[in-house]
Amino acid sequence: MNFNFIASDKFNVNDFNSFEKFVDAYPDFQTLTLNSEDELELLTKLMGISELIGTELTQSEFSKYWDLSVFQLPELNEMQIEQFYKNWIEKSCRGNNMDEFGSLIFLHGMSPKWNRMKFRLIVKEK
Repeated sequence: MNFNFIASDKFNVNDFNSFEKFVDAYPDFQTLTLNSEDELELLTKLMGISELIGTELTQSEFSKYWDLSVFQLPELNEMQIEQFYKNWIEKSCRGNNMDEFGSLIFLHGMSPKWNRMKFRLIVKEK
């Protein structure tokens, strides 16, 4: 399952009607491939996001989204991202490899920028 993390100062649910509209509206999206929504919930808990409430989408290229706008994403330094990654691997039982590490590195680089934006969301592809 692909989960796209996005941030923007503007949000319109109609941007999820097609993948082209989505890419145009949120060019900085970061995609994580996870096994389930349970893994997504574990990841967000490790990020300090205590409540994850999804909204189902119909007539869309995407099946669901979660609005994280009331939360700040963790702004991690290099040591903190390595510890976060170790915790993630230990709790998720996912493979410890460069692809896995690389998929989470956006938390180190994008969080400060995204936290200054009005909206932060996760969108699940069908």
